[in-house]
Amino acid sequence: MSGVRLEAKVHIVTGAVTSAQNIIKCCNRTGLNVADIALEPLASAEAVLTPEERELGVALVDMGGGTTDIALFHDGAVKHTAVLAIGGNHLTSDIAAGLRTPIGEAERIKQRYGYARTSMVTKDERVEVPSVGGRNSRTISRQILCEIIEPRLEEIFQLIRREIAKSGYEGSLASGAVMTGGSTLLPGMIEMAEGIFGMPVRLGIPTRVGGLVDVVSSPIYATGVGLVLYGMKRQEKSFFRIREDNLFAKVRNRMVDWFSEFF
Repeated sequence: MSGVRLEAKVHIVTGAVTSAQNIIKCCNRTGLNVADIALEPLASAEAVLTPEERELGVALVDMGGGTTDIALFHDGAVKHTAVLAIGGNHLTSDIAAGLRTPIGEAERIKQRYGYARTSMVTKDERVEVPSVGGRNSRTISRQILCEIIEPRLEEIFQLIRREIAKSGYEGSLASGAVMTGGSTLLPGMIEMAEGIFGMPVRLGIPTRVGGLVDVVSSPIYATGVGLVLYGMKRQEKSFFRIREDNLFAKVRNRMVDWFSEFF
């Protein structure tokens, strides 16, 4: 083929330069050399998504503590990404305020006794709740705890559904959604997500790893495992020049290498 103009449809992810530099500086101070920066849902996708899901269309939802990250894939490529400033820490804060207990105890109670739906627990189940200021502990119905969790989860899932609809790819996600991250372990979350999203949903657990598989076989480690796979894949293609000090110079050199492959 012969032509005079090259056009491409690309997906650009932007971020604050100061935030990126702070992350790099923190890593450098621990003795680590930063080779690249990756968007969190793209790293998680490396660990939990299959090539078939990427091809048919899938929504990756990574629920962390402070944010919920979304990435939509179709035809094997990224079509849309978004970051919602809400996550598992908001559930913990709601529990701490509603039950009048310290944040640390609220997190423990959420992980040990929390359910996504109130209908999943019975009225006679009780939970011991430590109080603040040296007051005596109290026991409450487990249903009260779930009545705090359920509406907040519904709000988060509605925001995710709205973001998927806004992308314009809602009807192209034949593989449904994959939920991962440390905040997706509450019983009943997957079923609630299926009802709100209107599509099949599965829990994303890291795959394609060996060694201590039992240790990392949890949505909590999806991003960590994904970053390792992300780095390995690009290191094999010689994308990294690890001894360079300026990470932004690496990005420029990577673009030069990419164009040199075609011209």
